[in-house]
Amino acid sequence: MKRRIITLIFATTLAGLVLFVNLDAPLVAAPEIARFYLDHFNTDTHTQNAIAAIYLNYRVFDSIFETLILLVSVSAVVNLSWRRSDD
Repeated sequence: MKRRIITLIFATTLAGLVLFVNLDAPLVAAPEIARFYLDHFNTDTHTQNAIAAIYLNYRVFDSIFETLILLVSVSAVVNLSWRRSDD
């Protein structure tokens, strides 16, 4: 039980630190980056839709790793939520 409390405190502190460090991160891409994506998505990806080009080509690894992090987090929650007898 003590180990779970320490793990919970550590995870909460780490999440708070990450959020605090990234608090002033810009939410919108710089105009020159956005303009580059809009000007070159058709020649780079051969798609007609800029949103699909960004998600499926430019950010594919980001999306895969986000899904992997979600899977690891859910499996950790399931693993930690199982009741074990301390006998």
